[in-house]
Amino acid sequence: MENEIKFREFPVLSWLIGVASIGYGSFMLIQAPPALTNALLFIGFGGFLLLVNYGLTITASRETQTLRLDYRSLLLHSVKEIPLAEIATIRMDSRSTRSSSSGSRRRTTTYCIVLEKKNGEKVPFRSFYSSGFIRNQRTVDGLRKFLGLPETVDESPIGFIRAAPVVGRMVAEQQQAALTGANVQEQMTDGIHWQLQPIGMGASPATRWFSPDYKTQGGFLYLAQKVTGQNSAGGLMASFGNMLFKQALSMYGFGVDAIPNLERAETIPSLPARIEPYFTAFGNLKTETTQILNPWAQNPLAEWGERHPMKTIQSSGSMSQLSILFSPLGVYLVTLGVLQPDQVDEITRLGVEVIRAQGIR
Repeated sequence: MENEIKFREFPVLSWLIGVASIGYGSFMLIQAPPALTNALLFIGFGGFLLLVNYGLTITASRETQTLRLDYRSLLLHSVKEIPLAEIATIRMDSRSTRSSSSGSRRRTTTYCIVLEKKNGEKVPFRSFYSSGFIRNQRTVDGLRKFLGLPETVDESPIGFIRAAPVVGRMVAEQQQAALTGANVQEQMTDGIHWQLQPIGMGASPATRWFSPDYKTQGGFLYLAQKVTGQNSAGGLMASFGNMLFKQALSMYGFGVDAIPNLERAETIPSLPARIEPYFTAFGNLKTETTQILNPWAQNPLAEWGERHPMKTIQSSGSMSQLSILFSPLGVYLVTLGVLQPDQVDEITRLGVEVIRAQGIR
């Protein structure tokens, strides 16, 4: 494990402009006659840029237990050192300004890295805000990861995109709890343990029904409901191939523990005739797939497809697309949006039946 990480920022453009300005001013001095006033202005401007535009070297060290901010221009040098034990987080801050030009209003956003201490003190890495948020975001991400600091909402386009699922999950948790009670509470139906897991998909809510009572051995099987009347080769999911399945799994928040060896997973070309009209599948289980999709599991899945057929345009209030993941962590049933109490009961019955079909009692 590395004990030190460095990030360097140099105002190369400003330094080049400064050098060019001094060079041009010097050239004006050797003219006959010399343009003394203009030459001094160019030389002064160039010297100012070289003097006040600092390069910054950021060094985080586990060995010294400090974060060092080393500022250096061509003439000046200063250092700030912050003990790692005092750091609460490091994040991106932003400022927006509005200006008017030719009758139109324009909004400009600039960014700065800010360190927040545990005592509430804020230490900006720069005395000014700039437009380069991508480079700054990489620095923030690298420092937080290296120092083991908690994630926070960064005021940058990347930060807002990352925060959307968190906001969506919070909305989903609140809405689902208002309808069906506490989400984290584990419940039992016919001997099967389960709980609801509201999640965020962007700023929109979704709901996962989860039971740990049946687990696969080292692989996963993912079933996704498809539009009625489409075959497996040209169905809604299969038509886009493996990539769309991977995007769906990521969208629903499944990590490597739930979908191990994802690179080996493939679209399953054919399913049992009983469920083929309603579902398409993706996974990396060889022998277990047939066992999981046994006749006792096929019947409730087919009945679900008959009761809740997928259509190109779903009507308001109808059950959204159902996805099922059989994983090493347990079994997940996933739908978009929050669930009404009767919908929770219906999904629970399906989840219990497909788990009990695996011989779980």
